[in-house]
Amino acid sequence: MIKPKTTMQEANVKIFLAEHRGFCYGVKRAVDMAISSLDVNCPVHTLGPIIHNPQMISHLNELGISTVDKLEEIAAGKVIIRSHGVGPDIYDQAESKQLQVVDATCPHVKKAQQAAHELLQAGYKVVIVGEPHHPEVQSILAWTNQAASVVETPAEAEALPHCSRLGVVAQTTFAAERFQAIVTILQAKCQELKIERTICTATDLRQQAAINLAQKVDLMIVVGGKNSANTARLASVCQETGKAAYHIESADELQPEWFTGVQTAGITAGASTPDWVIKEVYEKMEALTMTDISKVENGSIIKGTVVGVRHDEVFVDIGYKAEGVIPLSELAYPAPQTAIEIVGVGQVIEVLVLDADSADGQVKLSKIQADRITAWDKLEQALTDKLPLETTITEVVKGGLVSSVFGIRGFIPASQVDLRFVEDLQPFVGQTVQAIPIEIDREKQKAVLSRKQLLAQERAVKEKELFATLAVGQNITGRVSRLTNFGAFVDVGGIDGLIHISDLSWQRVKNPQEVVNVGDEVTVVVLKVDPEAKKLALSLKDLERDPWYATVETLAVGTVLTGKVSKLAKFGAFVELKKGVEGLVHISEMAERRVASPEEVVSVGQQVAVKILAIDKENKRIALSIAQAEQDKERAEFSDYLLAQAPSSGVTLGDKFGHLFKRED
Repeated sequence: MIKPKTTMQEANVKIFLAEHRGFCYGVKRAVDMAISSLDVNCPVHTLGPIIHNPQMISHLNELGISTVDKLEEIAAGKVIIRSHGVGPDIYDQAESKQLQVVDATCPHVKKAQQAAHELLQAGYKVVIVGEPHHPEVQSILAWTNQAASVVETPAEAEALPHCSRLGVVAQTTFAAERFQAIVTILQAKCQELKIERTICTATDLRQQAAINLAQKVDLMIVVGGKNSANTARLASVCQETGKAAYHIESADELQPEWFTGVQTAGITAGASTPDWVIKEVYEKMEALTMTDISKVENGSIIKGTVVGVRHDEVFVDIGYKAEGVIPLSELAYPAPQTAIEIVGVGQVIEVLVLDADSADGQVKLSKIQADRITAWDKLEQALTDKLPLETTITEVVKGGLVSSVFGIRGFIPASQVDLRFVEDLQPFVGQTVQAIPIEIDREKQKAVLSRKQLLAQERAVKEKELFATLAVGQNITGRVSRLTNFGAFVDVGGIDGLIHISDLSWQRVKNPQEVVNVGDEVTVVVLKVDPEAKKLALSLKDLERDPWYATVETLAVGTVLTGKVSKLAKFGAFVELKKGVEGLVHISEMAERRVASPEEVVSVGQQVAVKILAIDKENKRIALSIAQAEQDKERAEFSDYLLAQAPSSGVTLGDKFGHLFKRED
């Protein structure tokens, strides 16, 4: 079939996104708080632009959040403190005007404000390293009652007078290397220098990611407000790599001539740039870098529409003088039984031109080879962006798993399959799992993936969320995940907490398996929460009152009862009175005579009569006496004898009980 000639499009420029770009935590938090504060019955205003991005400000205005420069402009309603923060006087003014304050100050900025205030209170001369007119710096300055000095350059630091004690804080978006250069100068300006390094690591990460990407591409596009200092710095660091870099606010500013002769381009964005603006820029760049073609060449990748599917071949309209044909062997990997398993009529696919002018007049195409080329592009991009991919496990080999990802043979080492080593990998065969590329080498056709890293990331998020909800004394339910000789680990929603063997039961436990088994569902009490160390201490025994106290309440001082010797020590013998309750017979109370060793009187397992001398509930101690129990027994026998003895008996009291009144020295 001959189809009319049409125009096809092919992307000539590869576009890459910087690993760290766009909204930082503080900005995203501020925007989310602003949107959440919307109220139809209450006007909402931001004191100054909430972020340095005109597009986002316009979007918020459309939602009903207006921007004012002074509190005097607000008659009533809510006022949002932007991420850059304000001084203490603003909070006082807002309170006096009875305004509802939504404090969206970035936590990192808040930390810098507090640090500056505390340094001033401690008697330091405060130096703020940053841009003097930046609103964040102005807010930090206000927390020092305008007493701090602001320096932006090494020259300004050199001009400062000598001072005995200097305290330094930094604008959170200030460049780390410039900060260090200024600090070096300040060290020579005083006898004591205290540094509060309040630079946000997100700034460093974003700048380093921009530098890394700029070094790999021909051109960089930096997206963000023209009045955004951190975006301007991004453009500057990109230009310092020797590559062309253009700072734009929106996709409308992109110029086609920028991409002439460019094969690779990168995109980064300032901390105030929303994702939807970045997406618009990406899509506009894709459109600008498409080149019209009217012919096909061997080795080129083009798009076409499936117009016919047979058992062993597929016909594709590629807008050329003849249809393209894909044989079954060039359709997919693994090879299908029939072409209809892979494609359908009307489907748009990418194909590689194998032969544009074959003897039979058809254009020979390959979908599998095109997929492989684009697959490597996708894999490389996923490696750069650390994005998870779906991959299907096909077989188990020595050292790990073989998988198929975008039709490429991938490999997951056994050490990267799960968070813990998996002995039997066979159950994974046939499964489709998520994994992160950790090594991609197109030339060597090598694609190494890690499921473990993705699981670790997911667990880290769960851990953070869960640790935030846990509190000492809280009862939670989990499942026993593993046992050790020192206790049992319990999975409580993604976190493994430890029940130490001493916290499994109020009774003495030699092996955790005496109390729980792997897979048991248990309710436990939280003893200790340590989010930084990611440790959680749990207790099973604390769900109920210590039975020792209930048992001891049935005992009374002066009572004589029988118990079993449980163990011996140099200083005496322990006697089990009732299950879980032991008392100590001190060596001095073992007999009326002097005893050198407990073994002279008792042995483990022996039943003995003891008298309770004292009960110390606070320290869970019971003092016992064998000697006094024996004395009480003999006194009782003496009393019984007196009652039963007839006057005519020839046996005297001294004959029978005289020994009660004698004691060996």
